[in-house]
Amino acid sequence: MGSTLRALAGSWTSGTTFTYQWFADGAAISGATGSTFTPTAAQLGMGLSVRLDGIREGFIPASRTSATTSHVNVGYISQGLPVIVGNAAPGATLTVARPPAVPAPDSVSYRWRLDGRSIRGANRSELTMRSAWSGHVITVSATVDKAGYAVETVTSVGARVGGAYTRTPRPVISGAVRVGSTLTATRGTWSPTPSSFSFQWYADGRAISGATASKYTLQATDYKKEITVSARSYRAGYGTVLRRSAPTSEVLASAVRWRDDGTAYLPVGPGGVAPAIYVAQAGPTSCYWERYASTDLSTDPVAAGEGIGQRVVEVFDTDVLVGATMGCGVWIKYYPGMVRTSDETATDGIYVLGDHLERGVYSTLGPAAAGEDSCSYTFYRGFYGSRAEIGGGTVRAATTITMPDSAVGFETRDCSWKRIG
Repeated sequence: MGSTLRALAGSWTSGTTFTYQWFADGAAISGATGSTFTPTAAQLGMGLSVRLDGIREGFIPASRTSATTSHVNVGYISQGLPVIVGNAAPGATLTVARPPAVPAPDSVSYRWRLDGRSIRGANRSELTMRSAWSGHVITVSATVDKAGYAVETVTSVGARVGGAYTRTPRPVISGAVRVGSTLTATRGTWSPTPSSFSFQWYADGRAISGATASKYTLQATDYKKEITVSARSYRAGYGTVLRRSAPTSEVLASAVRWRDDGTAYLPVGPGGVAPAIYVAQAGPTSCYWERYASTDLSTDPVAAGEGIGQRVVEVFDTDVLVGATMGCGVWIKYYPGMVRTSDETATDGIYVLGDHLERGVYSTLGPAAAGEDSCSYTFYRGFYGSRAEIGGGTVRAATTITMPDSAVGFETRDCSWKRIG
C-alpha cells in the first residue's frame, strides 16, 4: 500500500511504443493503464502483474506479461511526533500540534498521559493542567489510522508541570524568506527568564532534521513551504513552555539571480554574477547565452548555448563576463528540487537528470511539430555548452532511448519524450 510500482520494458526493437494493463490476482484493474501503479486497499492480499503491449509500424504486435508479485501488504503512514504547545502550569490549557501525516489518515485520536499512565477521559487535542500534577511529566500520543495501512502511534516529548511564567511571548522570525537566506528566531522577553531555551524549525508543520539552533538557512527542499519555529523553555520549579511562531510566507526561489537583455555583458564575481549553476524558464523565443574568459569581446567565447524551453548554464569562477538574450528571462541559482518540471515527460529544453527528469527508458513518436521531418536530443556531462556533449542523435521516426549514467543533463529539441521504464 502506498508504494509505487513501475513496469520496466526491457530491451525491445527500437521505435516500439507501449501500452500497459495492470492485474490483481489475474483480474484487470480498471484504469490501471500506465507504466506505474500504486496499490490501494482494494488490492490488499493480492498478487500483482502487468501486461506490456508493444506496437511498431510494419511489425506484428507483441504482448508480454510480468511475473506476479508477492501479495500486497499493508502500508505505513509517516507521522511526525506531536508537539505539546502551551504553558504546563496548573490551570493552563495545553494543546497538541500534530505534523501532517503522509498519506493523510482517515482518523486521528489522542491520549494524554501523566508519568506514562493514561489520564482518564483525556482523549482530546487539549488538556487543562491540575495542581496535583505539579512536578510530574505530561505526554500526549497521536494515533493515526487509514484503510489499508498499519495503525501508527507516536508520542510527544514530555512537558513538566510546574510554576507559571507571567510572560511567554511567541518567537518571531526575521530574515528574507528565500532559498539560501538565513532566518533568525527571536524568543522575546520572558518573565521570569528561563535558564535555557531550545529551538526547532518546521517546514509546512514537519520538523526539519537538525534545525535546532536560533538560526536556520533555507534549503532547496523548503521552496514554496511555510516556515515556523518553536521555542521551548526550562527553569527549575517552572512548567515546561513551548511557544510557536507565526508561519512565514511561502519560501521564494533563491535571490541569487541575473538578467541580461543582450545589450551588455555582466561581470562574473563580487558585485556581478556569482559562479553557480543557473536555470531560466525561456519561452518560445530562442534563448542565447555566452561566457567569456576576458573583457575582449572580439575573442571567441569560452562557451555558448542556444535553444527554447528550460535552459541550464554553469558560470565558472574563471569566467570574466557572461551575457544572454531577452528570450532567456531571469536566471535563478539552481538548487536540486527547487525548480520542478515533470519527472516523466520531456519537451523542448534542458533537464537535470535525477531531478527534473528521472533516469530510465524514454520513447518518442518522432518530431512533435507539424511539418518537421526530424527532431534531436543531446546528453551532457555538465552545463557548459557544446564541450559538455557526450552523445545524442537525430530522430525521424518512433525511437526509444536510455538515459546513460554518465550524463547529468538531457536536452531535446522538437521531440516529446515519455518515460516507459
